[in-house]
Amino acid sequence: MPTQNASSAPGPTKPLTKKKPPDAEQAGEQPKKKGKGKLIVVALLVVVIAGGAFGYMTMTKHKAAAATGPTTTLGGPITEEGSLTVNLRDDHYLEFTAAIQTTPGKSVKVLVRDEAIVLDILNTQAEDMTQAELLEPNGPATLKANIIQAMNQRWPGLVQNVYFEQFVMQ
Repeated sequence: MPTQNASSAPGPTKPLTKKKPPDAEQAGEQPKKKGKGKLIVVALLVVVIAGGAFGYMTMTKHKAAAATGPTTTLGGPITEEGSLTVNLRDDHYLEFTAAIQTTPGKSVKVLVRDEAIVLDILNTQAEDMTQAELLEPNGPATLKANIIQAMNQRWPGLVQNVYFEQFVMQ
């Protein structure tokens, strides 16, 4: 009689099942879930959409407020003076460039024609200040106010504002 192999013998077969590693069975751990990655992606997507919606609403709200807000009078033409280096009252240096805005309806021709007087006013007003005064929170604003006042004494009502494009102290 021929002998049969145990593996080829017909008989009841066991279904194939994956066994948990012995450590997982003993610790009573649950198998890892695959949905955690999807949950993180969905949460990030919700945060990005909410942030975009908030940004859009904020930007459109400001535009609407600006459109309905009070209107302001635009200034007149602006004349830029060259860079000036001035000795301050306390022997420090100030290098600055000033742009002078005239009152609406006024011409800048007088500022161009009398450029030497404009430069003298800028120099004189800056030389009268110290580095400590200019370093105060309202220091540059004080210098601007002094320049506007001096120019409007010379040419009444001509200068509306002064802007510093460069302002360096040493």
